[in-house]
Amino acid sequence: MGEEMRVVLATILALMGVAPANAVIVTRAYSLTASNFQNFNGTPSPITALSAAFQLTYDDSVSGFVGAPTSFSSITNGVPNAGPFAAASIFGYFPAAGPMATFPRLGVGGALNGGNTLLNRTDDFYFTFDASAAGPTRAMLSFTAAGNATPFIATDAIVTPVALVAAVPEPATWAMFIVGFGLVGGAMRRRQRTNVRFA
Repeated sequence: MGEEMRVVLATILALMGVAPANAVIVTRAYSLTASNFQNFNGTPSPITALSAAFQLTYDDSVSGFVGAPTSFSSITNGVPNAGPFAAASIFGYFPAAGPMATFPRLGVGGALNGGNTLLNRTDDFYFTFDASAAGPTRAMLSFTAAGNATPFIATDAIVTPVALVAAVPEPATWAMFIVGFGLVGGAMRRRQRTNVRFA
C-alpha cells in the first residue's frame, strides 16, 4: 500500500471518529411494563400501571453510571410521559461479576438524585434488570411521587429486549462517505501508470 493511500485511509478513519480499540459501544432497546405497586405504609399508589420504551447506547467495557438513556418514553395510567416517569437522566451499567450476577446489570433512573436512591416527597424513580438477550427479565422498579412519604415498589415489572430498527444515515454521514470515496478515487488516478513495451 502506497504512502498516499495510507494518508487517505487515515483521513477517512479520522473523519469517521473511530472509537478507541478497547471501547465496546453497543446500542440496545427495551420495553418495560409494571403494575401492582405496593407501599410499605399501605398507602394506595397513585399509579396503577406503567409501560415504557427506551434505548441505551453505552460502552460495555466500562462499569458504573455512564450517562443518560438515549431516549425514554413512558405511559402512566394511559397518560404519555407523566408523573415520576416523565424524565430519565441517569443510566448505570455493571458487567457480570460472580455467581450472584450471571448477566450484565442495567439500570435507568430519575432526575433528582441519581441511581438507586429515592427522595421522599419528590417525583423520582429507578429500576434495574439483567441485560440478558435470552428474553424478558424481571425488573426491580421503585418510585416516589410528590406528596408520598415512602417509595412504591412494583411487584410485577418485566423488561423485554426490542429489536432495533436500522437507522437511515444522516446527511453529514453521506457527505463523509462521498468525500472519502472522492479521496480514494483521486489517489488512484494519481498513481503512476506502468508502460508495457513488447520487444
